[in-house]
Amino acid sequence: MRLIESIAPFYFVLMLLEIIYTRFKKQDYYFYEDSLADLSLGVLSRIFDGMILLGLVFVYNELYQISWGVEFLSKAFLSTSSPLHWIVLFLLLDFLFYWAHRYSHEIKVLWASHVVHHSSEEFNLSVALRQSFVRNIGIGLFYLPLALLGFPVESYLIIDALNRTYQFWVHTRAIGKLPAWFEYIMVTPSHHRVHHAMNPEYIDRNYGGVFIFWDRIFGTFCEEKKEPRYGLVSQLNTYDPVTAELHVFRDLFSDLIHTKNKWQGLVSFFSYPSVRPDDLQNPMDRGVRDPKVWLSHHKWAIDQKSREPQYRRKTGNTMYRLFLLFSFLVPTALTLFFLKRMHLFAIGEIASVFVLLVFSFVALGRLLEGKKNWLRFEIPKYISWFVLLVYFFV
Repeated sequence: MRLIESIAPFYFVLMLLEIIYTRFKKQDYYFYEDSLADLSLGVLSRIFDGMILLGLVFVYNELYQISWGVEFLSKAFLSTSSPLHWIVLFLLLDFLFYWAHRYSHEIKVLWASHVVHHSSEEFNLSVALRQSFVRNIGIGLFYLPLALLGFPVESYLIIDALNRTYQFWVHTRAIGKLPAWFEYIMVTPSHHRVHHAMNPEYIDRNYGGVFIFWDRIFGTFCEEKKEPRYGLVSQLNTYDPVTAELHVFRDLFSDLIHTKNKWQGLVSFFSYPSVRPDDLQNPMDRGVRDPKVWLSHHKWAIDQKSREPQYRRKTGNTMYRLFLLFSFLVPTALTLFFLKRMHLFAIGEIASVFVLLVFSFVALGRLLEGKKNWLRFEIPKYISWFVLLVYFFV
């Protein structure tokens, strides 16, 4: 976690270089409001990551204590002092990431959190930071077998951070295809552009994090043959980070409440994302559990949607858009300051600060949608900023 925070300035430098390069090439790969939404979601994910990671580390350590693998790794010359320790762990973690990522597309309750990362219609380095606030739960649970194999938590956290760091640079349209040998082994921007596409032929492809050969082995590889159309089959059409975070969770529980068949409502949580209770489902798709069958039913409609223009809507004039930047930078600075000092606070203090910081981004979401409701959101937001500034610095 500290590694990612330490190299965060490097991420922003790369984003700035990509913006300059694409402007020079007259390629419009960034849209202001969308990028602010991406970055807001990234900050929100960091706010929650700390607490979630503490829970995962606790569980990981408990499993490590009962692991039979600790002694085995030492005998196999895979102690932390051995280069093999890090090489094997890097491969194993990426293998587990492949399956965690794949199931995050194939199981609706996992998709509900991962969908955040796919809901932008843009594709650039800011999208790499567009993550769910519960991402660590969905992915982290898949990494727990590493504890039973005898890899200490420190090793796991370092390799996980390296794995995430690699995945940052592949979120770009500025790099074309790379040498064939590299494209065959490693995940590249070309591969990941396919993964973020909503074109019918690209859906549910290229899940690899670092190595693309997992997709080649397990039959999910697809080569980029035409310019992808990015986003979701049903586009979000909003820059509100809260809606991006919660819209599939909202739909899941809405179906459970409104269906007459509660069992189907529960089962749909663990089914493919298109599955709904029969009484709420499109008649053509009732009883359809196979994603390939569902896709065959909707291939033409999805292909038509892929030809529609991107959702791009300015929320105001230049001064208003600068105000949006100010409304993003203040809670972001407070968040980074707090995360570096979180260990100094009690649980009650941490929870209170979390609430105030999250509220700032809820208010920003309304501003990104052009909703200037000062009494309900802006005035409480400024009060929360004042409270945080006093608490941190006075």
